[in-house]
Amino acid sequence: MLRDLLIDRELFQKLKEKALNDEDAKSKIRTREKAVLKKLRKKRSLKKFKKAGIKKDDLKEIVELSNVVSLDIFGGPSDYELAEGHPQWCVHCGTCCKESSPIFIHKDEINPILLFNSKLEDEIVQNKDYLEHYMFKEDLPCKFHNSEANRCKIYDVRPQVCSTYPLVLIGDDKPYYIIDLRHKCDYSTRMVLEKAMILFDEAVRRHENK
Repeated sequence: MLRDLLIDRELFQKLKEKALNDEDAKSKIRTREKAVLKKLRKKRSLKKFKKAGIKKDDLKEIVELSNVVSLDIFGGPSDYELAEGHPQWCVHCGTCCKESSPIFIHKDEINPILLFNSKLEDEIVQNKDYLEHYMFKEDLPCKFHNSEANRCKIYDVRPQVCSTYPLVLIGDDKPYYIIDLRHKCDYSTRMVLEKAMILFDEAVRRHENK
């Protein structure tokens, strides 16, 4: 299989199990993978690679890999670097404002937010998981989301978790970014597609050089 040229099968399964840790996530990821696969088949036509023995299942496996790994393990850009370089992927659909919870606020972000609007102090509470940090009291949907304009009312001082969405920071000792796979976000679909094209091209290169 084409994916086996990029990553050990057992390692991939472990990464996949870690990413797909609940049924709700699995359902949404399958929906995203179908959308990405459809776009990938247009970007990387199987007809061109038919003689090399590459099939639809190979494309599907590459998409699955793109969903759960960052390109930096192959010497490429991290998910954060990839997102930072493509701000145009965000179509301001408001998904991050409507479905993200809790909205993590780092302790260093409190003062800028309150300088912007001191009345927001009543809207911020201690984070239940990280007691030295904070979160918005109400965030489903976020009360600072302007649903008519699909814009953030505190955009200039919004927390970092909002500005980096669909990436979320995980891990305690050495935190790192992963793509939030649970929400339907066009940004994350485009990111997974970009990663899939890069990984597919690298796998084909390795296949041809065997």
